[in-house]
Amino acid sequence: MEKKFEYTWEEAIQILRKDPQYDKFIYYSYLTDDILANCKRFYVSTEFDEVKEIIKREMPQAKKVLDLAAGNGIATYAFAISGFDVVALEPDPSKTVGYGAIEYVKTHEKIDSISIITGYGENIPIEDEMFDVVYVRQALHHAKDLGKMLKEIFRILKKGGLLVATREHVVDDYSEGLKKFLDNQPDHQLYGGENAFKHEDYVNAIKQAGGNIICDFGPYDNIINLFPRTKDIFKHEIVYSKHGKLLSRFLPEALVFKIGVWVLKKKKVQGRLHSFVARK
Repeated sequence: MEKKFEYTWEEAIQILRKDPQYDKFIYYSYLTDDILANCKRFYVSTEFDEVKEIIKREMPQAKKVLDLAAGNGIATYAFAISGFDVVALEPDPSKTVGYGAIEYVKTHEKIDSISIITGYGENIPIEDEMFDVVYVRQALHHAKDLGKMLKEIFRILKKGGLLVATREHVVDDYSEGLKKFLDNQPDHQLYGGENAFKHEDYVNAIKQAGGNIICDFGPYDNIINLFPRTKDIFKHEIVYSKHGKLLSRFLPEALVFKIGVWVLKKKKVQGRLHSFVARK
């Protein structure tokens, strides 16, 4: 029998905010009740810096961005403050985790370069070839129909435009692998909305929708997927781990770090993060 979940996404986050054991989860998910602080932290994050660098490198003339499944608007705000014209697409009206929060930020900060539309990624209410960049942060894995969502994304992208899809959960299979991932997600236990796809299914769906993949970052390949860790913190964790310190007696730190990353990649944690950049 399929499990029934009692709470909405908004209610689930409100519950987790009240439980001290999830303080870090809420903080690093940019889901505290201080909406503006969440937006401003994301704007100055190394993760968003890297996103801007990718866009600058791959499409320096980019001006118009769609923030798909924009949530509480952290990326919408960050792109707008960075000089882009941003359309936020978000179905949830919540004033704390949905487009109600984006409306608050837009009004409070007096940002004219933000527009908000309601809807889902599988049926985007926008004309063809309207955007230079479609940015999707942790949302492809929520798709009810991944192929349809990606076809919609590439439909609204201009020729040569970019899909930047970050921090998407990857599992090895849809039985034990997916179950193991979902069982470890505290929000999923409350609202049941988490999901993940196999890496090959993301790749195939992007290609079939008309995308040419130019970057495919694994969990340890890029700062986007490492967040909230920085590169220095990540290196420190490996080199000064129990096994890292043992190896450092005989090997240089750089080699110890490479060995540690290799071991981590071999583990293939269920729900590991991948990010994709693809051109139309």
